[in-house]
Amino acid sequence: MKKHILIVDDEATIRELCKELLEEEGYEVTLAVDGKDALEKMTFDVFDLFLIDMAMPRIGGFELMNLIKQKQPLAVIVILTGFSSIDGAVKAVHAGAFQYLSKPINSEELFEVVKAGVEHSEDLYGPLQKAFEPSAESVQKGEPIILHGFSPEEKVDFMALGKSIKYEQGKDIPIGSDKSDSILIIESGEVSVWLNNTTIDYLQKWDSIGEESFILAGSSFVTLRAETDVKIKLFARKKILDFFAYKGEKLLKRFMINLVNSTYFKWRKAVQRIVMLKLVSKD
Repeated sequence: MKKHILIVDDEATIRELCKELLEEEGYEVTLAVDGKDALEKMTFDVFDLFLIDMAMPRIGGFELMNLIKQKQPLAVIVILTGFSSIDGAVKAVHAGAFQYLSKPINSEELFEVVKAGVEHSEDLYGPLQKAFEPSAESVQKGEPIILHGFSPEEKVDFMALGKSIKYEQGKDIPIGSDKSDSILIIESGEVSVWLNNTTIDYLQKWDSIGEESFILAGSSFVTLRAETDVKIKLFARKKILDFFAYKGEKLLKRFMINLVNSTYFKWRKAVQRIVMLKLVSKD
């Protein structure tokens, strides 16, 4: 699947030049004429990288960067700037931009920075992006996505925290009340996820559920049902917190990024499914 880049610049020549160069390198490119246009395009698409001009009418680059981060907290942003605005670009980098490029655009520098930015985006999102590739259903996952970036030893130690529980086909799987701040990982079988009376997802081996409840304790509002005989691992919040208190803050940050990413993509997938069901039923 091609990496998708959004270029935001009020100068048509810059937009078109960057688009032509990056498409020749195999990227998918969308153009926006200013910040307002960029935010509207984010309503309909998710981008792997943003190239945004520092000086634009209506919404400047620095303000746009903050608005993009509100919509997509882990967005990777590269600032485009003229010589007179380099101080502002440096300020943007300190505030969370990945890098900046000076105008006029040098093609080799553009390729180098974009490649590094896309790799950084992949590191943040990990294998979750593959969930939206056409061949995703045939991909055999080999580990829980929420443990992306853990060492083999850390994965083993984390999995040892869980309590294995079996549920027969047709049984409801508790994820409320005292288990509302727990995380579940499917070890075998298939689990359906329900929101009111609508199935919004199906979970299989190594899929997880309950990330949002861990981030905001007690916030789970879905129900689970075993579609086959199921074996799950239940991870209590206290045990997880004790684990990271011992393992250190760096690994905890990696884990929290995984939880946020997982929640974001899971609910995006759920919304897509609900919309599709509405269209099919014409409801």
